[in-house]
Formats: sequence, structure tokens, C-alpha cells
Amino acid sequence: MIETLTKKWRVILIQGLLVIALSIIIFNNPGTVLMTISLWLGIIVFAAGILGLIAYFLVNKDQRELSSLLWSLATIIIGLLLVTKIVFTMKAITVLFGLIVAAVGLILVVDSSKARSELSKWWTLATLGVIILVMGIASILNLSAGAESISTLIGISVLLSGIGLVVLSFWKKNLEKLIKDRL
Repeated sequence: MIETLTKKWRVILIQGLLVIALSIIIFNNPGTVLMTISLWLGIIVFAAGILGLIAYFLVNKDQRELSSLLWSLATIIIGLLLVTKIVFTMKAITVLFGLIVAAVGLILVVDSSKARSELSKWWTLATLGVIILVMGIASILNLSAGAESISTLIGISVLLSGIGLVVLSFWKKNLEKLIKDRL
């Protein structure tokens, strides 16, 4: 059992370091990250359409629904468009991301103005809301700004995951030492 723990903490450490290296790659290649996300989104949508079509033909004829067939065909077409029109897909993802971010910023600004009487530092929430709103609008209007925003969020998530794995590996190493000392 101790050998398993020993091996596992080292494996987790290596995984953590590799994930941290991946985050550096993500930070340095925002356009490639968005393009990859766009490609995979198209592949997933296309595959979902194919699976829907296969499922349509696998069920008994009396259980087949025309709407299911049409939905599967539409999903296949949308998937093909997403894969073959990567720039369009990247822009669509960026615009959707920008709309979500802008909506969050707007909500923060509105809520901060409502909380003026309750919060002494309401202006910090308002300022943050304005910054987020501007970032969302910039993501909508500028593909590279949107790609950078999306990549940065993904990069931060991956970096924190890598740091978490490294911390976990040292925790497991200390646990191994504690078990050995007690035995």
C-alpha cells in the first residue's frame, strides 16, 4: 500500500506540472485555443446529429418520429457548418461569451446602484461591473480580444488545476511519510 501511495504522489506531481505547462501554452496561444474549442464544438454537434440519425433508424418504424429525423439532419448540417466555417464558429462563440460577460457586468452595475443605501462601498461593485461590461463588449466587437478573454479564463482554470495537483501530490507525500512513521 505504501508503494502505491509513493508512486501515486509522484504521478500526481508530474500531472500537475504538465497541466501548469499546458496553462502556459494556453496563455500564449489564445487564437489557437478558441479555434480548437470551435472545432471540437462542431465535431460534437455533428456527432450528436449522426447519433440521432442512427437512433432514428434503429427504433421500430412505428416509433419513428419525423421531428426526430429532421432535428438529427439539422444538427448534422449545423455541425458541418461549425466545422467547415471555423472563423464563423469562433466569432459565434466569442459573441456569445461577450454577451454573457456583458450581461454580468450590466447586472453588477444595476445591482450596485440599487445597493447604494445598503453598501458603503457600492462604487467598487459598480466599477467592477463597468469593467466587466466593457470587457464583454470588447469581446463582441473584437475577435482577438474575445479569444484572449476566453483563453485567459481557460488558462487560469487550467493553471489552478495544475497548482491543485501539485499541492495534492505534496499532501499525499506527507501522508505517506506519516503512515511510514506510524508503522
